[in-house]
Amino acid sequence: MAETDDMSAPITRGELREELAALEQRLEQRLEQKLEQKLEQKLEQKLEQKLEQKLEQKLEQRFREQDERLDRKLDQRFREQDERFDNRLDQWGGALMDRMDRKFEEMRQELARLVSSSAEAGRSELRVIDDQYKDLPARVARLEDAVFKPAPKRPARKRRSA
Repeated sequence: MAETDDMSAPITRGELREELAALEQRLEQRLEQKLEQKLEQKLEQKLEQKLEQKLEQKLEQRFREQDERLDRKLDQRFREQDERFDNRLDQWGGALMDRMDRKFEEMRQELARLVSSSAEAGRSELRVIDDQYKDLPARVARLEDAVFKPAPKRPARKRRSA
């Protein structure tokens, strides 16, 4: 059919059929294109959703595995640090105890020396006091003799009669 823009020109049935068939073909092509586009869009969306879900699952699983691995590594590191800290603390505590023991022994020896010298000083002070009173028993005996000496006996007096 010759294409004309004249809408008033008569056409035959055959031309109409040809034109309708061509129109139907064009419509089918357009519908197929639209359907393909819609299907592609839907498929893309579905694929994207599935891909996102799979990716999220994989990432989540990967993160979980990484977390577990990191937790294990951190636990191991903390255990090692604790062991090293305990060893150092034991060494430090042992050294401190040794120093304290030495100081305690020095202080005990110093205290023993001081107590010994104090006792000796006390004994020497007591000796001075003892020396002053060495002759005390003899002095007390003389004093007792002088004070408590029995009085000389007097002749008995006669009684007067009255």
